[in-house]
Amino acid sequence: MKQGLFRRLRTRWIPAVVGAALVPSVLVYLFLVRTPHPPPALVMAACRDAVSGTHRIDSDFGTQFDVSEKDFTVRSGERDMPPGRLYVVTPKGRSTKIVIWHDDGIFNDLKITFPVFSEHVEERDVRIGTGRRVGTDRWGYLESRERWRYVSFSWGDAVGYWPTSPKEADMLDQVINSACFLSPSDRRDQSNKPGHL
Repeated sequence: MKQGLFRRLRTRWIPAVVGAALVPSVLVYLFLVRTPHPPPALVMAACRDAVSGTHRIDSDFGTQFDVSEKDFTVRSGERDMPPGRLYVVTPKGRSTKIVIWHDDGIFNDLKITFPVFSEHVEERDVRIGTGRRVGTDRWGYLESRERWRYVSFSWGDAVGYWPTSPKEADMLDQVINSACFLSPSDRRDQSNKPGHL
């Protein structure tokens, strides 16, 4: 009689105990997989000399970016309206891209459309080392888990990429997070160069 009772209890309790042990593991897995991970926060500093093996991008309003020549291709072109130089940075062997340009209508999808259709959107301030706010960093995930990011700087530059896989987004974040700013005296020197705004 006791053995029969023990057998019945065992057949009922073992699945319950195993299930109770698995539930936290499943929840942790779902939390880690489904929770969007933010791109690294951008804290800007004054630009230093470019490191060997990098392409220094000088945007129109003083933001500079360092791009690894080994990992990325940089294309640029002059635009008429508004006048200036637009940069497109692409990881080698990939089709995703990041655009560096003025904070204008070219980024409307990143400013308006993707935030509306995203499952998760966050925004944070871009600051310099002293804590002063110098821009806005906005990013989000679509339901497909693709990530987009748009950073605008208070002096008029902007940089962003359209929805792409988290792995490729991490590569593009390297470009964004290399951003530095010219000191006021460097800006004056650069504005005296021929052809610069």
